[in-house]
Amino acid sequence: MKRLLNVHEAPIILFTILVTLLFSIISPDFLQFENIRLIVDQNISMFIVAIGMTMVILLGGMDLSVGSVLAVTATSVGLFLGHGIHPWLAAAMGICIGVLCGMVNGYFIAVRKIPDIIVTLATMYIFRGIAVGISGGTWMTNFPEGFRFFEQGYLLGISFPLLTAVILIAIFIYLMKFTRVGRRIYSIGGNGPAAKLAGISIARTKFKVYVLTGLLVGIASVIFAAKVGSVQASTAGSGLAFEVMAAVLIGGGSIFGGVGTIAGTMLGVLFMGIVKNGLIISKVSPFWVDAATGFLIILAIVINTLQRIRQNKGKEGDLV
Repeated sequence: MKRLLNVHEAPIILFTILVTLLFSIISPDFLQFENIRLIVDQNISMFIVAIGMTMVILLGGMDLSVGSVLAVTATSVGLFLGHGIHPWLAAAMGICIGVLCGMVNGYFIAVRKIPDIIVTLATMYIFRGIAVGISGGTWMTNFPEGFRFFEQGYLLGISFPLLTAVILIAIFIYLMKFTRVGRRIYSIGGNGPAAKLAGISIARTKFKVYVLTGLLVGIASVIFAAKVGSVQASTAGSGLAFEVMAAVLIGGGSIFGGVGTIAGTMLGVLFMGIVKNGLIISKVSPFWVDAATGFLIILAIVINTLQRIRQNKGKEGDLV
């Protein structure tokens, strides 16, 4: 039991179970299969974007521009479809735009060494402005039937968006736990000067992380556009950056870098989806949903912090 409690994700697992039990008592409909599927389905794009944000925060950085990258990518896909481009080619071109946005962020942060909060705050407005500009401020609608595959399609009997998210989660969990790239990300976030002395290229690693984040946001934007069925450039992805950062912190990540896991972040996204859905299904006024979510975020982070303090004391005791 003690070993289970020392698992990094233990607090968020326990907290998620407790909140689920609470909502199932308040509303018997909460644990219905259709509702559980709805919670997962509504957060597919957030699961994918949160993978990238986890890597960014592990570096000790942040990316405020992910919502705007999603907006410009989804808007571009809508324009491509409107000009008769095949849905798969339009999706691929949109993902490439996401990668390009990540390269822009990575260049100024990693190569020019401008603080990430300044760069991504600037690109947040730039990318959003581009999205609104190329759309002319109008809705992107009337997507062709073939594009609906990215939302309603099935592969191997599994929903295409869900299968895509599961594959990406598995790939990046492996990448972070068992590859040199993952170890470098943890090293830089944990102790940058020491990582540099060890011969790790901090600039190259940071650049790769922001490019990968752009790739993931690009994939998420295709699923988002197909799921919603329309794109409004001025509002698409608004608030996404803060939601995924909150999910990383809830999942046990540290804003100072070097601490966190992909699995923990996925649990953080799931926890936030459960809370929002549970409050709505319990007929709580929508005006209180954000406030209640914020309170639970603080509570979850406090629990995670206390766990890390206890683990650090345990390690100090072992050394003595």
